Amino acid sequence: MLSNKMIDDALLFYDIKDDKYRAKCYEAYEFLNQSKEHKKKFLMLYEILYEKKDYSLAKLWKVKEKKELFKEVYHPYLPNLLLLSGWNIHFKNMKKYNLDDKQVFIHKKRVKESLTYDIYKRKYYGIRISQMLWASYFINLRILEVGSLQYELVDVNSVTNKKERCIKIHIPRDTKLEIKKVKESLIKSKVEIKKYFKIENPKYYCESWLLSKKVLHLLSDGSNILKFSNLFDIKTGNDCTNDILNFVFEKTKCDDYNTLQEDTSLQTKIKEELIKGVIIKIGIGKLKEDIL
Repeated sequence: MLSNKMIDDALLFYDIKDDKYRAKCYEAYEFLNQSKEHKKKFLMLYEILYEKKDYSLAKLWKVKEKKELFKEVYHPYLPNLLLLSGWNIHFKNMKKYNLDDKQVFIHKKRVKESLTYDIYKRKYYGIRISQMLWASYFINLRILEVGSLQYELVDVNSVTNKKERCIKIHIPRDTKLEIKKVKESLIKSKVEIKKYFKIENPKYYCESWLLSKKVLHLLSDGSNILKFSNLFDIKTGNDCTNDILNFVFEKTKCDDYNTLQEDTSLQTKIKEELIKGVIIKIGIGKLKEDIL
């Protein structure tokens, strides 16, 4: 399963041409070869990500530090390697679902982003566990991207928590949420979801800090986020401070909110709330029936 050739093939598949990146992946592979314990853990995680189709990733999503998975001594590129090791499964799933060229391009692009964003943009040593998990959804063909939104096939209703095949809406990074494009995406998604997921007229949900009532209260009437929120019937979920730090401030944690940057008006307003001790809770929205 794992070899330097596999690494080369995976990097070629996702169009990553960075020799330094390749060398770090080779180092991680060599590290595994020298540690039976880490190799055993690696294979177990591989099974969870790609082979046990009914396995819930909920526990892994709660893992924030790599040392929780790999103990104190580990190579920081092990999550990269786990993600790259699924490239052939991604290729087979593309064929199995008969993805068109546009979806193939999007899928490769999104996995490449997960493999590189933390390293090139955030200057981390290796990718976060969350990036590995998120990209595995694309590899396992659980997500389609249509226009400005992404659509994940889930087996549990976000509102009732009962077993039901539904669609969870995600907003890609840097999306401006122009309401016209959002509605176009929603309408077109019905065709794509029927084509690839074989579901007609599914229920749509969105769980996001963007739908938090606290956040929405801070926005002006003409805000794209506010217009987006009006498409949903929203209930309040759990604390989403970590999501706020991640998506608004691009930080995994913060011990002193006073140090948070204020490059945008939204950052400034949310920072003020955090400093005051306000708990920001996630919004769970059900798409209104008259939207589609």
